[in-house]
Amino acid sequence: MKILNHIDRYLICYILIIVALIQLYNSQFSSLTPWKGGGFGMFSTNKRANITAVGYKENGDSLLISIQSSKFDVPISKNFLTSTKNFPKMEKLEKLGSQIVPSYLRPSTLEFPSNIDESTLQHINDNNEFYRVIYVPKYYQNDSTALVEEAVKIERLKIRLFQTDFFEEDLAVRKRFIKEIEISN
Repeated sequence: MKILNHIDRYLICYILIIVALIQLYNSQFSSLTPWKGGGFGMFSTNKRANITAVGYKENGDSLLISIQSSKFDVPISKNFLTSTKNFPKMEKLEKLGSQIVPSYLRPSTLEFPSNIDESTLQHINDNNEFYRVIYVPKYYQNDSTALVEEAVKIERLKIRLFQTDFFEEDLAVRKRFIKEIEISN
């Protein structure tokens, strides 16, 4: 009886401790951002996940894809994309890819920030054709409208997940590769 009284009195505390431990575990050993999942780890680090996508056409040409969301003309909902970026589990990344592959990709001009570092700028200049245009997933009412806007379809997609770490001692930003998946049409 004394044990039940103790559990009844401190049940909320036990639940909060369990939630905090699960969140801390997922933020350290999985890909959950420490800023989400109850906020118990939000002051521990400022690491974040980055998702990049490269599409491949039937002829083998590769395209840089901008992963963005919208309410209307993009096949990816804002809530789903936010959830995927905060906790990019394999199932979510596969679903994200399956939403991008069957949609049309509309070309858009890629803009670079003015404070880009020298090595990245050199890499962009060496691969100018690849970085000249970025493609955005979009729904079209019909195929002829898509063709007028020069939208393309892809055969397969590679989604890569990186983690950005910020280091205080030398104010460096480093990306660490986590995983890659490939989705085919």
